[in-house]
Amino acid sequence: MFKKILIVLIMFLVFGCTRDEETVIEDDIEYVDPVKDVFIFGELNKDLQKSIKSANNNSEYKNYLFGMLFKDVYDKDIEDIYGNTINFTDYDKLIVEVVSVECSHCKKQNESIDDFLKYADATFIQYFNVGDKDEIIEFYGDNEIPDNIIIISRDEDLKDYFLSDIGLKMYPSLVTFNNGKVAFVSEGESDLIAFRNINEISFEKPLSEEDFIVDGVNLLTMNRSRDDVKNQLSIENQEKVAALDNDLYTEELTYTVMGQKLDFSDLDGKKDSTYYSEIDDYSYYEDKELVLFYTYLRDNSETDKVKFINELIETDDSKEYVVVLIEGLESSSAALRNMNIRFGCPVVSNLGYIPADFFRYGISSYPTALFVNKSTFTGGYSNIESADKFIEATDIFLGDNCVAYKSNN
Repeated sequence: MFKKILIVLIMFLVFGCTRDEETVIEDDIEYVDPVKDVFIFGELNKDLQKSIKSANNNSEYKNYLFGMLFKDVYDKDIEDIYGNTINFTDYDKLIVEVVSVECSHCKKQNESIDDFLKYADATFIQYFNVGDKDEIIEFYGDNEIPDNIIIISRDEDLKDYFLSDIGLKMYPSLVTFNNGKVAFVSEGESDLIAFRNINEISFEKPLSEEDFIVDGVNLLTMNRSRDDVKNQLSIENQEKVAALDNDLYTEELTYTVMGQKLDFSDLDGKKDSTYYSEIDDYSYYEDKELVLFYTYLRDNSETDKVKFINELIETDDSKEYVVVLIEGLESSSAALRNMNIRFGCPVVSNLGYIPADFFRYGISSYPTALFVNKSTFTGGYSNIESADKFIEATDIFLGDNCVAYKSNN
């Protein structure tokens, strides 16, 4: 008898430990890192702010400009307009002016080119992202092209480098390279004072990554854009999200919410008989797979909207669902109360008693779904097209191959 009890206890311990281990693994999901909107320039010390601002045409430095710093220099051979082969990596110090023959600001800045060259403590390259050799000669007009400048006409690969790899957004731009890395980027028309400051911050007193470490935190890694989130996904998963997008907003919404936490305890508003508030305890949803449906009802004739969401709910009864009514000029709550049909799940109004995170993201197309797994947003589907597409979206954002999991990318 004792032997049987001992065997049972051993089996209980073995299987009990296994079950606990599985639970830990299941709950220990790592999601892709979410968007972070930190104004980097505002976090810098005043002296560094002043130096950067003076080199950026007296303008504050935008976050995307900080993202360009310290990237690798273009390293492929390329020909100038005279047929000479050059390589950016051959120059320790390099200034590249990215311009267009169609840009009036570029033409105005070009009037100062001789003065710029006097103060350029580096090799100067003028890259025309728009313009061939003949158009460049016409761009200079009666002025002679300086002989101490390298001029490159439009090149597709170099265009991709500056627009995609570096991320330039306007003409003219001055991009400096120091020892093979981007030292500084200034966008917009620069005068001689700004150019001298660009030269100083790039080569005389160059920026370093240590300049952006505050209290042990690298400010350059704090900010994350939607593109950063998207690029953390595999190409296959990016394509899944893109294929779901039918209104050019699903991708933007997905990469805005993905990885963000949903705080069910941070409640806004209060219960009011005017607006729907059918949930008393939101903590029930903290460990659930949840789909939030957003819709807007103009009047009690729009029963088709209710029927459609009910059809979506019926596709999978293993998930939790909540409808969030958006109140506008017409009251969605009043419209629903005057219908002879109801949603097949709890309903709350954005003006009712809800977690603040339910209405944290701007949603303008209806119906839209936000997907949540155990208090973490995994994606969004805007302007839901059909039940079949909704099933596809549910699998993408809440299935075993959820695109928001780091392990699936």
